[in-house]
Amino acid sequence: MDAPAAPRRSLDRWGFEGERFEVPPPLAAWLAQRLGESEPGAPAGRAAPPPGRPLPELPAATSIDPADRLAHSRGRGLTDLIRLRTGTVPALPDAVVRPADHGQLADLLNACARHGVRVVPWGGGTSVTGGVNPRPDGRPLVTVDLEQLSGLLDLDLEAGLARFAAGTPGPAVERPLARRGLTLGHFPQSWELSTVGGWVATRASGQESLRYGGIERLLAGVELIAPGGRLRLAAQPATATGPDLRQLVLGSEGRLGVIASATLRVSPLPERHEVRAALMPGWPEGLLAVRELVRERLPLSLLRLSDGPETAAALAVGLAGRRLAAALLDRLRARRGGGSLLLYGAAGDRRRVAGALARCRTVLRRHRGLPLGAGPGRRWLADRFRHPYLRDALLDRGVAVDTLETAAPWSGLEPLAEAVRGALESAAARAGERCVVMTHVSHPYPDGASLYFSFFFRCPVDPDAACARWAQLK
Repeated sequence: MDAPAAPRRSLDRWGFEGERFEVPPPLAAWLAQRLGESEPGAPAGRAAPPPGRPLPELPAATSIDPADRLAHSRGRGLTDLIRLRTGTVPALPDAVVRPADHGQLADLLNACARHGVRVVPWGGGTSVTGGVNPRPDGRPLVTVDLEQLSGLLDLDLEAGLARFAAGTPGPAVERPLARRGLTLGHFPQSWELSTVGGWVATRASGQESLRYGGIERLLAGVELIAPGGRLRLAAQPATATGPDLRQLVLGSEGRLGVIASATLRVSPLPERHEVRAALMPGWPEGLLAVRELVRERLPLSLLRLSDGPETAAALAVGLAGRRLAAALLDRLRARRGGGSLLLYGAAGDRRRVAGALARCRTVLRRHRGLPLGAGPGRRWLADRFRHPYLRDALLDRGVAVDTLETAAPWSGLEPLAEAVRGALESAAARAGERCVVMTHVSHPYPDGASLYFSFFFRCPVDPDAACARWAQLK
Protein backbone atom coordinates (compact mmCIF):
# COMPACT_ATOMS: atom_id res chain seq x y z
CA MET A 1 0.00 0.00 0.00
CA ASP A 2 1.31 3.44 -0.92
CA ALA A 3 2.06 5.82 1.94
CA PRO A 4 -0.43 8.69 2.24
CA ALA A 5 0.69 11.89 0.52
CA ALA A 6 2.15 14.52 2.80
CA PRO A 7 -0.28 17.41 3.41
CA ARG A 8 0.36 20.44 1.23
CA ARG A 9 1.27 23.74 2.82
CA SER A 10 -1.14 26.59 2.22
CA LEU A 11 0.27 29.44 0.16
CA ASP A 12 -1.46 32.37 1.87
CA ARG A 13 -2.69 30.93 5.16
CA TRP A 14 -1.23 29.28 8.19
CA GLY A 15 -0.46 25.59 8.01
CA PHE A 16 -1.86 22.94 5.72
CA GLU A 17 -4.43 23.17 2.95
CA GLY A 18 -7.91 22.13 4.03
CA GLU A 19 -7.26 22.67 7.73
CA ARG A 20 -9.45 25.37 9.31
CA PHE A 21 -10.52 26.68 12.69
CA GLU A 22 -13.76 28.58 12.15
CA VAL A 23 -14.68 31.55 14.31
CA PRO A 24 -17.19 30.35 16.93
CA PRO A 25 -20.31 32.59 16.99
CA PRO A 26 -19.76 33.58 20.66
CA LEU A 27 -16.25 34.84 19.81
CA ALA A 28 -17.51 36.73 16.76
CA ALA A 29 -20.17 38.42 18.88
CA TRP A 30 -17.67 39.18 21.67
CA LEU A 31 -15.26 40.87 19.24
CA ALA A 32 -18.02 42.78 17.40
CA GLN A 33 -19.24 44.19 20.70
CA ARG A 34 -15.74 45.50 21.52
CA LEU A 35 -14.47 46.49 18.07
CA GLY A 36 -17.60 47.29 16.10
CA GLU A 37 -18.76 45.58 12.94
CA SER A 38 -16.00 44.77 10.44
CA GLU A 39 -15.94 44.45 6.65
CA PRO A 40 -15.05 41.07 5.11
CA GLY A 41 -11.41 40.73 4.15
CA ALA A 42 -10.15 41.69 0.71
CA PRO A 43 -10.57 39.08 -2.04
CA ALA A 44 -7.44 37.17 -2.94
CA GLY A 45 -5.25 38.68 -5.60
CA ARG A 46 -2.79 36.76 -7.74
CA ALA A 47 -0.55 39.00 -9.80
CA ALA A 48 2.02 37.07 -11.82
CA PRO A 49 5.39 37.31 -10.01
CA PRO A 50 8.13 39.05 -11.99
CA PRO A 51 10.90 36.80 -13.32
CA GLY A 52 13.92 36.34 -11.09
CA ARG A 53 17.25 37.97 -11.77
CA PRO A 54 19.96 35.93 -13.52
CA LEU A 55 21.94 33.67 -11.19
CA PRO A 56 25.19 31.77 -11.55
CA GLU A 57 25.05 28.00 -11.75
CA LEU A 58 24.52 26.76 -8.20
CA PRO A 59 25.67 23.34 -6.87
CA ALA A 60 22.24 22.19 -5.61
CA ALA A 61 18.71 21.67 -6.93
CA THR A 62 17.47 25.12 -7.96
CA SER A 63 13.85 26.10 -8.63
CA ILE A 64 12.77 29.28 -10.42
CA ASP A 65 9.11 28.23 -10.52
CA PRO A 66 7.00 31.35 -9.80
CA ALA A 67 4.72 29.53 -7.32
CA ASP A 68 7.72 28.10 -5.46
CA ARG A 69 9.35 31.53 -5.25
CA LEU A 70 6.09 33.10 -4.05
CA ALA A 71 5.64 30.42 -1.39
CA HIS A 72 9.09 31.31 -0.03
CA SER A 73 8.63 35.08 -0.22
CA ARG A 74 7.10 35.68 3.21
CA GLY A 75 6.87 34.12 6.65
CA ARG A 76 3.60 33.84 8.57
CA GLY A 77 3.32 37.15 10.41
CA LEU A 78 0.12 39.13 10.09
CA THR A 79 1.41 41.49 7.40
CA ASP A 80 2.91 38.52 5.54
CA LEU A 81 -0.55 36.96 5.27
CA ILE A 82 -2.11 40.26 4.22
CA ARG A 83 0.46 40.67 1.43
CA LEU A 84 0.17 37.06 0.27
CA ARG A 85 -3.64 37.17 0.29
CA THR A 86 -3.82 40.37 -1.75
CA GLY A 87 -0.98 39.67 -4.18
CA THR A 88 1.05 42.66 -2.97
CA VAL A 89 4.27 40.94 -1.95
CA PRO A 90 7.07 43.51 -2.43
CA ALA A 91 9.92 41.09 -3.20
CA LEU A 92 10.51 37.42 -4.03
CA PRO A 93 13.64 35.29 -3.97
CA ASP A 94 15.15 34.83 -7.40
CA ALA A 95 15.26 31.08 -6.81
CA VAL A 96 14.65 28.44 -4.16
CA VAL A 97 17.61 26.11 -3.65
CA ARG A 98 17.36 22.74 -1.88
CA PRO A 99 20.73 21.21 -0.92
CA ALA A 100 20.65 17.43 -0.54
CA ASP A 101 23.31 17.16 2.18
CA HIS A 102 25.77 19.15 4.26
CA GLY A 103 28.42 19.02 1.53
CA GLN A 104 26.07 20.59 -1.00
CA LEU A 105 25.05 23.22 1.56
CA ALA A 106 28.70 24.21 2.10
CA ASP A 107 29.38 24.33 -1.64
CA LEU A 108 26.24 26.40 -2.20
CA LEU A 109 27.16 29.00 0.42
CA ASN A 110 30.67 29.29 -1.00
CA ALA A 111 29.30 29.79 -4.50
CA CYS A 112 26.85 32.44 -3.32
CA ALA A 113 29.64 34.28 -1.50
CA ARG A 114 31.85 34.26 -4.61
CA HIS A 115 29.10 35.66 -6.84
CA GLY A 116 27.57 38.17 -4.38
CA VAL A 117 24.27 36.31 -4.02
CA ARG A 118 22.37 36.93 -0.79
CA VAL A 119 21.10 33.87 1.11
CA VAL A 120 18.00 33.45 3.30
CA PRO A 121 17.85 30.16 5.29
CA TRP A 122 14.38 28.59 5.35
CA GLY A 123 13.25 25.90 7.78
CA GLY A 124 9.49 25.76 8.33
CA GLY A 125 8.83 29.29 7.08
CA THR A 126 6.81 30.13 10.23
CA SER A 127 8.69 33.31 11.11
CA VAL A 128 6.44 36.11 12.38
CA THR A 129 9.24 38.69 12.63
CA GLY A 130 10.18 39.10 8.96
CA GLY A 131 13.28 36.96 9.29
CA VAL A 132 12.72 35.03 6.05
CA ASN A 133 11.38 37.92 3.94
CA PRO A 134 13.58 39.09 1.04
CA ARG A 135 14.34 42.79 0.96
CA PRO A 136 14.34 44.50 -2.46
CA ASP A 137 17.80 46.05 -2.69
CA GLY A 138 18.77 45.14 -6.26
CA ARG A 139 21.14 42.28 -5.49
CA PRO A 140 20.27 38.66 -6.37
CA LEU A 141 18.88 36.53 -3.54
CA VAL A 142 18.12 32.85 -3.07
CA THR A 143 16.15 31.13 -0.36
CA VAL A 144 17.84 27.95 0.89
CA ASP A 145 15.10 25.50 1.85
CA LEU A 146 16.44 22.81 4.20
CA GLU A 147 13.59 20.34 3.73
CA GLN A 148 15.95 17.64 2.39
CA LEU A 149 18.23 18.01 5.43
CA SER A 150 15.78 16.23 7.69
CA GLY A 151 15.66 13.28 10.07
CA LEU A 152 17.33 11.65 13.04
CA LEU A 153 21.07 11.33 12.36
CA ASP A 154 22.32 9.74 15.56
CA LEU A 155 20.97 8.61 18.93
CA ASP A 156 23.02 8.01 22.09
CA LEU A 157 20.62 6.21 24.40
CA GLU A 158 23.07 6.09 27.30
CA ALA A 159 23.67 9.85 27.25
CA GLY A 160 20.14 10.80 26.21
CA LEU A 161 21.37 12.73 23.16
CA ALA A 162 19.76 12.81 19.72
CA ARG A 163 21.27 14.55 16.69
CA PHE A 164 18.81 15.83 14.10
CA ALA A 165 19.30 17.49 10.72
CA ALA A 166 18.26 21.13 10.85
CA GLY A 167 15.27 20.82 8.52
CA THR A 168 13.47 18.26 10.73
CA PRO A 169 9.96 19.46 11.70
CA GLY A 170 8.44 18.81 15.12
CA PRO A 171 6.42 15.65 14.32
CA ALA A 172 9.48 14.09 12.61
CA VAL A 173 11.45 14.76 15.80
CA GLU A 174 8.95 13.13 18.13
CA ARG A 175 8.03 10.06 16.04
CA PRO A 176 11.41 8.27 16.09
CA LEU A 177 11.96 9.26 19.71
CA ALA A 178 8.55 7.95 20.81
CA ARG A 179 9.33 4.54 19.26
CA ARG A 180 12.21 4.35 21.75
CA GLY A 181 10.21 5.67 24.71
CA LEU A 182 11.73 9.16 24.50
CA THR A 183 10.64 12.74 23.88
CA LEU A 184 12.30 16.09 23.27
CA GLY A 185 9.38 17.85 24.95
CA HIS A 186 9.73 20.99 22.81
CA PHE A 187 6.25 22.01 21.65
CA PRO A 188 5.99 25.59 20.36
CA GLN A 189 2.62 26.50 18.87
CA SER A 190 4.24 26.15 15.42
CA TRP A 191 5.42 22.60 16.28
CA GLU A 192 3.77 20.90 13.29
CA LEU A 193 5.62 23.17 10.84
CA SER A 194 8.73 24.66 12.46
CA THR A 195 12.09 22.89 12.43
CA VAL A 196 15.05 22.06 14.64
CA GLY A 197 17.26 24.64 12.94
CA GLY A 198 14.59 27.29 13.30
CA TRP A 199 14.18 26.54 17.01
CA VAL A 200 17.90 27.01 17.60
CA ALA A 201 18.19 30.08 15.35
CA THR A 202 15.31 31.83 17.13
CA ARG A 203 16.07 30.62 20.68
CA ALA A 204 12.58 29.15 20.87
CA SER A 205 10.58 28.05 23.90
CA GLY A 206 7.92 25.37 23.87
CA GLN A 207 4.62 25.27 25.72
CA GLU A 208 6.02 22.77 28.23
CA SER A 209 9.25 24.65 28.91
CA LEU A 210 8.57 24.52 32.65
CA ARG A 211 9.47 20.81 32.54
CA TYR A 212 11.87 20.53 29.61
CA GLY A 213 13.30 24.04 29.32
CA GLY A 214 13.64 26.19 26.24
CA ILE A 215 15.82 25.16 23.31
CA GLU A 216 18.83 26.77 25.01
CA ARG A 217 18.60 24.09 27.74
CA LEU A 218 17.97 21.30 25.27
CA LEU A 219 20.83 22.15 22.91
CA ALA A 220 23.93 20.07 23.63
CA GLY A 221 25.85 20.47 20.35
CA VAL A 222 25.45 22.19 17.01
CA GLU A 223 26.97 22.42 13.55
CA LEU A 224 26.82 25.68 11.60
CA ILE A 225 27.99 26.09 8.02
CA ALA A 226 29.10 29.45 6.64
CA PRO A 227 31.04 30.52 3.53
CA GLY A 228 34.19 30.82 5.65
CA GLY A 229 33.98 27.29 7.04
CA ARG A 230 32.16 25.17 9.62
CA LEU A 231 31.61 25.59 13.32
CA ARG A 232 31.26 22.16 14.98
CA LEU A 233 30.47 22.27 18.68
CA ALA A 234 30.41 18.75 20.08
CA ALA A 235 27.86 17.80 22.72
CA GLN A 236 29.24 18.40 26.21
CA PRO A 237 27.40 18.13 29.54
CA ALA A 238 29.32 21.13 30.94
CA THR A 239 32.42 23.19 30.32
CA ALA A 240 34.77 25.42 32.32
CA THR A 241 36.75 26.76 29.36
CA GLY A 242 35.29 30.23 29.03
CA PRO A 243 32.48 31.59 26.83
CA ASP A 244 30.05 28.97 25.54
CA LEU A 245 29.98 29.31 21.75
CA ARG A 246 26.62 27.57 21.62
CA GLN A 247 25.20 30.79 23.02
CA LEU A 248 26.54 32.57 19.94
CA VAL A 249 24.53 30.31 17.63
CA LEU A 250 21.37 30.32 19.76
CA GLY A 251 19.15 33.15 18.58
CA SER A 252 21.54 34.12 15.77
CA GLU A 253 18.62 34.23 13.27
CA GLY A 254 20.78 33.02 10.35
CA ARG A 255 23.20 35.94 10.53
CA LEU A 256 26.33 33.81 11.12
CA GLY A 257 25.59 30.95 8.77
CA VAL A 258 23.12 28.12 8.26
CA ILE A 259 22.52 25.68 11.12
CA ALA A 260 23.03 22.22 9.61
CA SER A 261 22.35 19.92 12.58
CA ALA A 262 21.77 20.03 16.32
CA THR A 263 22.37 17.53 19.10
CA LEU A 264 19.53 17.75 21.60
CA ARG A 265 18.94 16.42 25.12
CA VAL A 266 16.00 14.02 25.17
CA SER A 267 14.03 12.62 28.10
CA PRO A 268 12.04 9.47 28.86
CA LEU A 269 8.49 9.73 27.58
CA PRO A 270 6.33 10.42 30.66
CA GLU A 271 3.85 7.78 31.71
CA ARG A 272 1.16 10.42 32.24
CA HIS A 273 0.59 14.02 31.21
CA GLU A 274 -2.40 15.82 32.68
CA VAL A 275 -3.51 19.42 32.38
CA ARG A 276 -6.06 20.85 34.80
CA ALA A 277 -7.76 24.24 35.09
CA ALA A 278 -8.69 26.62 37.87
CA LEU A 279 -10.53 29.94 37.93
CA MET A 280 -8.59 32.51 39.93
CA PRO A 281 -10.41 35.55 41.41
CA GLY A 282 -8.34 37.85 39.21
CA TRP A 283 -5.02 38.49 37.50
CA PRO A 284 -3.13 39.66 40.65
CA GLU A 285 -4.18 36.62 42.66
CA GLY A 286 -3.26 34.37 39.76
CA LEU A 287 0.24 35.89 39.49
CA LEU A 288 0.83 35.31 43.22
CA ALA A 289 -0.24 31.67 42.88
CA VAL A 290 1.93 31.05 39.80
CA ARG A 291 4.96 32.60 41.49
CA GLU A 292 4.49 30.42 44.56
CA LEU A 293 4.11 27.25 42.47
CA VAL A 294 7.26 28.00 40.46
CA ARG A 295 9.31 28.64 43.57
CA GLU A 296 8.22 25.32 45.07
CA ARG A 297 9.88 23.63 42.06
CA LEU A 298 7.11 21.10 41.64
CA PRO A 299 7.44 18.68 38.68
CA LEU A 300 5.05 20.77 36.56
CA SER A 301 5.10 20.92 32.78
CA LEU A 302 2.81 23.89 32.30
CA LEU A 303 1.56 27.02 34.05
CA ARG A 304 -0.49 29.33 31.84
CA LEU A 305 -2.41 32.22 33.41
CA SER A 306 -4.82 34.26 31.26
CA ASP A 307 -6.04 37.73 32.18
CA GLY A 308 -9.75 38.60 32.16
CA PRO A 309 -10.12 39.38 28.44
CA GLU A 310 -8.20 36.28 27.36
CA THR A 311 -10.25 34.16 29.76
CA ALA A 312 -13.44 35.48 28.16
CA ALA A 313 -12.06 34.84 24.66
CA ALA A 314 -10.94 31.31 25.59
CA LEU A 315 -14.43 30.47 26.81
CA ALA A 316 -15.92 31.97 23.65
CA VAL A 317 -13.64 29.70 21.59
CA GLY A 318 -15.00 26.71 23.52
CA LEU A 319 -12.31 25.90 26.06
CA ALA A 320 -14.92 25.00 28.68
CA GLY A 321 -16.17 22.18 26.45
CA ARG A 322 -19.86 21.32 26.54
CA ARG A 323 -22.49 24.06 26.50
CA LEU A 324 -23.69 23.28 30.04
CA ALA A 325 -20.14 23.50 31.44
CA ALA A 326 -19.59 26.78 29.62
CA ALA A 327 -22.83 28.23 31.00
CA LEU A 328 -21.91 27.21 34.54
CA LEU A 329 -18.46 28.74 34.17
CA ASP A 330 -19.93 31.98 32.83
CA ARG A 331 -22.19 32.11 35.90
CA LEU A 332 -19.21 31.56 38.19
CA ARG A 333 -17.25 34.32 36.46
CA ALA A 334 -20.20 36.70 36.77
CA ARG A 335 -20.48 35.92 40.48
CA ARG A 336 -16.75 36.61 40.91
CA GLY A 337 -16.76 39.73 38.78
CA GLY A 338 -14.61 38.15 36.07
CA GLY A 339 -11.70 35.93 36.97
CA SER A 340 -8.54 34.60 35.35
CA LEU A 341 -8.17 31.12 33.93
CA LEU A 342 -5.13 29.11 35.00
CA LEU A 343 -4.05 25.95 33.19
CA TYR A 344 -1.55 23.81 35.08
CA GLY A 345 -0.04 20.51 34.00
CA ALA A 346 2.22 17.80 35.31
CA ALA A 347 4.05 14.93 33.63
CA GLY A 348 5.75 11.79 34.93
CA ASP A 349 4.63 8.57 36.58
CA ARG A 350 1.15 8.32 38.10
CA ARG A 351 2.25 8.94 41.67
CA ARG A 352 4.40 11.93 40.78
CA VAL A 353 1.68 13.54 38.67
CA ALA A 354 -1.00 12.96 41.32
CA GLY A 355 1.21 14.47 44.01
CA ALA A 356 2.08 17.55 41.95
CA LEU A 357 -1.53 18.22 40.99
CA ALA A 358 -2.70 17.77 44.59
CA ARG A 359 -0.10 20.27 45.81
CA CYS A 360 -1.21 22.70 43.08
CA ARG A 361 -4.81 22.50 44.25
CA THR A 362 -3.72 23.26 47.81
CA VAL A 363 -1.78 26.34 46.74
CA LEU A 364 -4.54 27.54 44.44
CA ARG A 365 -7.22 27.19 47.13
CA ARG A 366 -5.07 29.37 49.40
CA HIS A 367 -5.29 32.07 46.71
CA ARG A 368 -9.07 31.50 46.35
CA GLY A 369 -8.73 29.52 43.14
CA LEU A 370 -11.69 27.40 42.10
CA PRO A 371 -10.75 23.99 40.58
CA LEU A 372 -12.41 23.33 37.20
CA GLY A 373 -11.14 19.79 36.62
CA ALA A 374 -9.51 18.27 33.55
CA GLY A 375 -12.04 19.20 30.84
CA PRO A 376 -10.55 22.59 29.81
CA GLY A 377 -7.06 21.07 29.88
CA ARG A 378 -8.03 18.23 27.56
CA ARG A 379 -9.66 20.69 25.17
CA TRP A 380 -6.61 22.95 25.17
CA LEU A 381 -4.27 20.01 24.46
CA ALA A 382 -6.49 18.86 21.60
CA ASP A 383 -6.57 22.31 19.94
CA ARG A 384 -3.26 23.88 20.87
CA PHE A 385 -1.67 23.45 17.42
CA ARG A 386 -4.93 24.42 15.67
CA HIS A 387 -5.33 27.82 17.31
CA PRO A 388 -3.17 29.67 14.71
CA TYR A 389 -5.71 28.70 12.03
CA LEU A 390 -8.23 30.93 13.78
CA ARG A 391 -6.24 33.99 12.65
CA ASP A 392 -7.08 33.23 9.00
CA ALA A 393 -10.78 32.80 9.74
CA LEU A 394 -10.78 36.14 11.56
CA LEU A 395 -9.02 37.86 8.63
CA ASP A 396 -11.75 36.50 6.35
CA ARG A 397 -14.17 38.50 8.51
CA GLY A 398 -12.03 41.64 8.51
CA VAL A 399 -10.58 41.24 12.00
CA ALA A 400 -6.80 41.17 12.41
CA VAL A 401 -4.94 39.63 15.34
CA ASP A 402 -1.25 39.79 16.11
CA THR A 403 0.96 38.99 19.06
CA LEU A 404 4.00 40.27 20.89
CA GLU A 405 6.01 38.87 23.76
CA THR A 406 8.38 40.12 26.42
CA ALA A 407 9.51 39.24 29.94
CA ALA A 408 10.01 41.03 33.24
CA PRO A 409 10.73 40.33 36.93
CA TRP A 410 7.68 39.50 39.05
CA SER A 411 7.67 43.01 40.51
CA GLY A 412 7.32 44.53 37.05
CA LEU A 413 4.78 42.21 35.41
CA GLU A 414 1.56 44.02 36.29
CA PRO A 415 2.87 47.54 35.47
CA LEU A 416 4.33 46.30 32.19
CA ALA A 417 1.10 44.56 31.17
CA GLU A 418 -0.87 47.72 31.90
CA ALA A 419 1.62 49.88 29.98
CA VAL A 420 1.49 47.66 26.88
CA ARG A 421 -2.30 47.47 27.00
CA GLY A 422 -2.55 51.25 27.36
CA ALA A 423 -0.10 51.88 24.50
CA LEU A 424 -2.02 49.64 22.10
CA GLU A 425 -5.41 51.06 23.04
CA SER A 426 -4.14 54.64 22.75
CA ALA A 427 -2.61 54.00 19.33
CA ALA A 428 -5.92 52.56 18.11
CA ALA A 429 -7.86 55.51 19.55
CA ARG A 430 -5.64 57.98 17.67
CA ALA A 431 -6.74 56.25 14.47
CA GLY A 432 -10.40 56.44 15.55
CA GLU A 433 -10.47 52.70 16.22
CA ARG A 434 -10.67 50.31 19.14
CA CYS A 435 -8.30 47.50 20.07
CA VAL A 436 -8.89 44.42 22.20
CA VAL A 437 -5.77 43.44 24.14
CA MET A 438 -5.34 40.25 26.13
CA THR A 439 -2.41 38.74 27.97
CA HIS A 440 -1.16 35.51 29.43
CA VAL A 441 1.84 34.29 31.37
CA SER A 442 3.18 31.19 29.66
CA HIS A 443 6.84 30.78 30.70
CA PRO A 444 7.26 31.45 34.44
CA TYR A 445 10.64 31.43 36.20
CA PRO A 446 11.63 31.90 39.87
CA ASP A 447 12.52 35.57 39.27
CA GLY A 448 9.92 36.57 36.67
CA ALA A 449 7.83 35.46 33.73
CA SER A 450 7.05 35.92 30.06
CA LEU A 451 4.09 38.09 29.04
CA TYR A 452 2.41 37.09 25.78
CA PHE A 453 0.01 39.66 24.32
CA SER A 454 -2.60 39.19 21.61
CA PHE A 455 -4.33 42.22 20.15
CA PHE A 456 -7.32 42.43 17.80
CA PHE A 457 -8.33 45.30 15.53
CA ARG A 458 -10.52 45.90 12.52
CA CYS A 459 -8.46 45.27 9.40
CA PRO A 460 -8.89 47.73 6.49
CA VAL A 461 -9.64 46.09 3.15
CA ASP A 462 -6.81 47.98 1.44
CA PRO A 463 -3.55 46.06 2.16
CA ASP A 464 -1.41 49.21 2.48
CA ALA A 465 -3.86 50.72 4.97
CA ALA A 466 -4.01 47.42 6.87
CA CYS A 467 -0.22 47.22 7.17
CA ALA A 468 -0.07 50.90 8.19
CA ARG A 469 -2.61 50.34 10.97
CA TRP A 470 -0.65 47.32 12.15
CA ALA A 471 2.55 49.42 12.19
CA GLN A 472 0.86 52.14 14.26
CA LEU A 473 -0.15 49.57 16.85
CA LYS A 474 3.06 47.57 16.80
